[in-house]
Amino acid sequence: MRGTNGDPMKERLHPLQLSILIYSIQNGLVLYTLPRTTAEYFGTNGWLSIVITFVLVNINILLIAMSYKLGKGRSIFEIIEANVPKWVMFPVYFFIICVWIGMASMIMRDYIFIMKMIFYPTLPAFYFVLFFTLLSFQLLRGGIYQIAKALAVLIIFTLPMIFLLFYLVPEFDFSRFTPFIFKGGTNPFKGTLQVYSAFLGMEVSMLFFPMVENKWTKSLFIGNFFSTVIYLLVTFMNFGFFSFNQILNDLYPVMTLFEYTEVPFLSRAENLCFCVYAFKVLSTTVIYYWGAQQIFGNMMKNVKPNFWIIFILALGFILALIPNSVLDVAKSLKLLSNCATGIAWGLPIFVLGNLAIQILKNQRHRETDHAK
Repeated sequence: MRGTNGDPMKERLHPLQLSILIYSIQNGLVLYTLPRTTAEYFGTNGWLSIVITFVLVNINILLIAMSYKLGKGRSIFEIIEANVPKWVMFPVYFFIICVWIGMASMIMRDYIFIMKMIFYPTLPAFYFVLFFTLLSFQLLRGGIYQIAKALAVLIIFTLPMIFLLFYLVPEFDFSRFTPFIFKGGTNPFKGTLQVYSAFLGMEVSMLFFPMVENKWTKSLFIGNFFSTVIYLLVTFMNFGFFSFNQILNDLYPVMTLFEYTEVPFLSRAENLCFCVYAFKVLSTTVIYYWGAQQIFGNMMKNVKPNFWIIFILALGFILALIPNSVLDVAKSLKLLSNCATGIAWGLPIFVLGNLAIQILKNQRHRETDHAK
């Protein structure tokens, strides 16, 4: 959308675009291990943990929405730096940048490890990382408006894959469920953090404040709801298709689930689904890189944006080549996801705290002026 004078600088992200964008940037690669994670940490009927996490994520989104409304559409940098000097915030900004670049590179590498295992076991990971990096560069050069448009088109290719689950309905059996809820789980708190990582990515939306139309916050809830429906549907199907022990002992139960999909017009559905899922991984990766670029740009406004794009992609490229195994990536992602969860909650709370201080200051000024 453009302003009345046609100035592209006044372009705003449409709510529908944002709903699709939120869905596309949430860390969907977790979906492939989500049934095992819920079974391991929560036990029987662990799929219900997704509903609990959904409520927590909505509270998190509510904090983001409140930050936007109380801040009247100002950027979070403008809100924070009205009270705190920019140089004081540099360590915090740098921490967020490191976490987001790390998340982007590890999510990308996790996908590449699985792809190599299935299709190209002898091909060096270097070429896959280079391919993702070049695609990210092309998207980042266009800015957030072009990224949103491109991701809206790309994500359409992933949506039809969910309908393949309906071919498994004849094999679905409610007898595989038990009347016990959360029995045999190991650590619900760690499990909640793991399930929460499937919804990460939406915290970058705090950088959208100056770039959106009014009444856009509903888009956050809609996009998150759509992700939840897919997570819940896929995980529920796993619990009704496999036994509890089968889910626990399968590294990628969702991929195994799609292996049983028999479609007359499609051979090896699991391979097609995983290849198409590259668009979802690319979406998450690009938005994390974009978020890091925005923070760098705020820290040093005299440096050209293209420099930060190249610098961030180079750093992400190097980080993605460091892990030597899926286990190394899993450990890194667990640590980074915990940090990203802290950012997802801490950043809006910090912004709301700054807004509260500003509101109190303005109220005191009005009272002083009124007394005079």
